[in-house]
Amino acid sequence: MIERFCQVISLVIIFSSPTLVGCNSRPTAIEPVEIDADQAGELAIEMHDKDGDGALSSSELQAVPGILNHLEKYDLDEDGMVSSQEITERIELWNDQAMGIRTLDVEVSMDNRPLSGASVRFVPETFLGDGPKPASGMTDSKGFAKISVAVDELPEDLRKARMRGIYGGTYKIEITHPSMNIPSKFNTATTLGEEVARDTIGDWLVLKLQKD
Repeated sequence: MIERFCQVISLVIIFSSPTLVGCNSRPTAIEPVEIDADQAGELAIEMHDKDGDGALSSSELQAVPGILNHLEKYDLDEDGMVSSQEITERIELWNDQAMGIRTLDVEVSMDNRPLSGASVRFVPETFLGDGPKPASGMTDSKGFAKISVAVDELPEDLRKARMRGIYGGTYKIEITHPSMNIPSKFNTATTLGEEVARDTIGDWLVLKLQKD
């Protein structure tokens, strides 16, 4: 009975702290993914600075909705722009937060009705490099989806515990459906995006889509 109780507790706390806890072993850290913060900041500007002024304006950030949604966390000097250094400092903060992976549930509706049978895909921003991995989930009859990276991208401890989750980072979100025409602004030309971090969306995200 005691052993079973310990197993349950381990599963409950696995995503409330950056470690995995076992009954008969020392905690195993879930390390944040590796991102070259300096390189990521420079590459973000190189990719999205269309007017060549060395920073990203609100209009340029339309292409990086994960940053735009949390502009106040990037725009440290409050000039309405995001510089390479500000992006670098934000990414360095992710590492300080020590969030390796977290659960994420998404609720999707279309025109105020639950969107069932839809694929919800989180695509890491290219400038982050190979650290964060794509994550996805399928909505159920109520429009709920559990988002996770592929099983082979998870730490071995999580695979054994059959737990799922997404790595920290900035993502574009793409929503498609096998039989419904979803506007391109939600997939191939998506305007949806989010940042997965300890001080942003938490473990729950609501996406209210409108066709018009």
